[in-house]
Amino acid sequence: MKQFSIHNLQIADGAPPLFFPDIGTFFNQDMKTAEALVRQLHTAGATLIKGEILHDPDIALDDDTRDTYLTRDGKPVDERYRSLIERKIVSFPAYEQLFGLCKSLGIGFLLSVYDFKGAEFARDIGACALKIASSNIVHQPLIEHVARLGLPLIIDTGKSTLEEISRAVQWAEDAGASNIMIQHSPEAPPAPLENHNLRMLPALRIAFDRPVGLSDHHAGEEMLYAAIALGAHAVEKGVRPDDLVQDQDVHHAMPVSLAAEVMAKCRRIHVALGSGTRHLRRDREKYISRMGLIAAQDIRSGDSLVRETVGFAFPAKGIPIEHWELVNGWRVRHDVPRGNVIRWQDIEPPSA
Repeated sequence: MKQFSIHNLQIADGAPPLFFPDIGTFFNQDMKTAEALVRQLHTAGATLIKGEILHDPDIALDDDTRDTYLTRDGKPVDERYRSLIERKIVSFPAYEQLFGLCKSLGIGFLLSVYDFKGAEFARDIGACALKIASSNIVHQPLIEHVARLGLPLIIDTGKSTLEEISRAVQWAEDAGASNIMIQHSPEAPPAPLENHNLRMLPALRIAFDRPVGLSDHHAGEEMLYAAIALGAHAVEKGVRPDDLVQDQDVHHAMPVSLAAEVMAKCRRIHVALGSGTRHLRRDREKYISRMGLIAAQDIRSGDSLVRETVGFAFPAKGIPIEHWELVNGWRVRHDVPRGNVIRWQDIEPPSA
């Protein structure tokens, strides 16, 4: 698999998975709230922040198209789609100030982009990677334009076929992108658990020989942990202000106050996965619960060790149990009372 880095963080098999806390536009043009989210994530230990560049309301038609999403407690909300986009539009100067704060704190930022100007702006202000949202996986002009900007590229594959994924990756590669991550993105709530299909992660990894990540759309954190166990190189999770109740994607977003705990769990799971091999020193301390040979009854000098006269007990202070087949039938050199440990010096081969 081709390896690369995002904000000097290595993306490779066995490397710690990257965590992308996605502040999106949960702040709805309130830049003080946005800056507070950044500072809270910095305090929580975030090294990367995921955002987006939404600067032009005309990416949505000014018509009566509706969108339905869930509140934090699962109640459906119906909203005019153009109105939803309009309340999330942020000017370039405001974005530059927000992500300038990230830079001042030493946090890398990766950004979803939806048009050419937004993509170029993201590059110019120092984004460490750009993302193609799942809705734009069929947007060849945008994918090719972003690919030519020379930054690592994340392609979200939500609601797309393998054919569409392959085509998007090919467009990006043909346009010059070499550092590509493919992101599995289950349907947003209320999709049932069986539709999360997390085994797509290793399938995408094998099919495309590229790093894979999860864009989590579950109302909880357990999918992040499962994805890491399945080999995800990165996991993304929406992060909202603790008191935000109603907004697009809020139902599956994580309160910012949980960020430190969730990131710590992700790190612990990665460490616990290990390397998949086991190399133990022969002189290591053995388990106290491994058994050794003892006399099951009084054994006289000259008797042979046989199953009827030998017992096994914790710990292995004499001959370890794994050597039973070797010493079976050996001769006892002197008396061993019932319950005593049988030691190497107590026995000798029959031919001795």
